[in-house]
Amino acid sequence: MGILDRFKRYKQVKVIEDSYSYDYDIKNIGNIIVPEKLNDSNAFLLANSVAEINFPIDFYADRISKVRRYIANAKTGEEVENTELMRFIQDDINPFYSFSDLIYQYVYSLLAYGNVLNYMTVPSSYKNISVNNIHRWDVLNPDLTIIEEYDRVNILQISDKRDVIKKATYGVNSKELILSIQNLIIDNYNLRKQEKSLILSKSPLFSVNKSIDILLSVYSARYNVYANNGAAGYLAKKSLTANNGSLEGIFDGTNHREKIFEDINSRNGLTGKKNIWGISGVPIEFVKTLATISELMPLEETLENGIKIASSFQIPPVLVPRKDQSTYDNQENAERNVWENGIMSLDQTVNENLSRNFALTKIGYKIMSDYSTVSCLQQNESVHEDLLMKKIANLKALKELSPELDITEDINKILDRDG
Repeated sequence: MGILDRFKRYKQVKVIEDSYSYDYDIKNIGNIIVPEKLNDSNAFLLANSVAEINFPIDFYADRISKVRRYIANAKTGEEVENTELMRFIQDDINPFYSFSDLIYQYVYSLLAYGNVLNYMTVPSSYKNISVNNIHRWDVLNPDLTIIEEYDRVNILQISDKRDVIKKATYGVNSKELILSIQNLIIDNYNLRKQEKSLILSKSPLFSVNKSIDILLSVYSARYNVYANNGAAGYLAKKSLTANNGSLEGIFDGTNHREKIFEDINSRNGLTGKKNIWGISGVPIEFVKTLATISELMPLEETLENGIKIASSFQIPPVLVPRKDQSTYDNQENAERNVWENGIMSLDQTVNENLSRNFALTKIGYKIMSDYSTVSCLQQNESVHEDLLMKKIANLKALKELSPELDITEDINKILDRDG
């Protein structure tokens, strides 16, 4: 999509927003567009606009972004304080977003789009990125970024992803910026590539693409029931309903299907300034025409698909939002399992990627996370410590029964392994 196309789309959206009011024309009803299926170009958009897709991604991004991070020695893991390297994990790394905001954007893009487009800003006098010259970090919106790749490139013959990029541009508010390819660092979620790309991964959402496609169909059907169903019923001449379902005569002798549907949907329906009943000028009886939401059972279908999408992120059904939400205790136990089985692993991947992107690993440092403020993990830590104390207490009890036993080595093993 070129800059002119982006500008046209922006203007169209702006016109719609500016003209919106409670006195909208009934012809504006029913213009919602729901994609038919998940693809590489709409994965990020769907994650930002469909609640069931957004939930698990936001779940991870929100929690990972709130973890305290620190600079540590790469070999020992000990925190290094009062170092100039702290600027990488503080809010002044970007003038518009806090470091926590950037982490949220990073995780969200990785799980929704399958890639993170990092852009490092360095002084123009420098050709290469180093730990000393990075003064700004941005996470680019994939829907506003265009990456053109060379056609005839063999993946076995390249040493850096950036060697594949022919041109990269970023457009915001009708202004397009040509990006420095050397300053663009792409982090991938997996090895499965997008079609016609050697450097961009497919979104992890494709692991549940069938559930997402069904979910989109359900949303489209639910909208059509409300917006495009016409009147809830008609008062019509009885002989017409018994004459092989013929509608001839209702519209002054015409039986064109297009005119019939246009007349019904323009004047009758459940939304906007429409009539909920249709009335005929001939002898009548009531004929039900409205397909009901209860017959389609969309709420059960969306919940089922929402659970399947969440499960691909190791989130159990008990945490998926629903009207019959579980108890607080069950939620806390389930969230602790998500942390231990999914969030902590991804959080460590984020730290490793950022340590490499900021060139910290080249000078013997890395970014690490402090989980001491995560309440659900602290409860688990208390249980763990209680178990250690019981093991040591059992050894001491054995020592009292058999004074000749040497339990020092056993206690040291427990402390080294579990403490």
